[in-house]
Amino acid sequence: VDDADLAEVRRAGFDDGQVVEIVANVVLNVFTNYLNQVAETEIDFPVVRSGAAKAA
Repeated sequence: VDDADLAEVRRAGFDDGQVVEIVANVVLNVFTNYLNQVAETEIDFPVVRSGAAKAA
């Protein structure tokens, strides 16, 4: 994330606290995705297939 990215988000009306919250949520999701891949977590809900996968 560079200064231009931050400026664009601020122009969209987000304040510094909201920017931190956005970044924290992205980091949390990336972390949990990696953790679940490494731990080979069993999916306990129905798998949803994308449109491309349904067509194949």
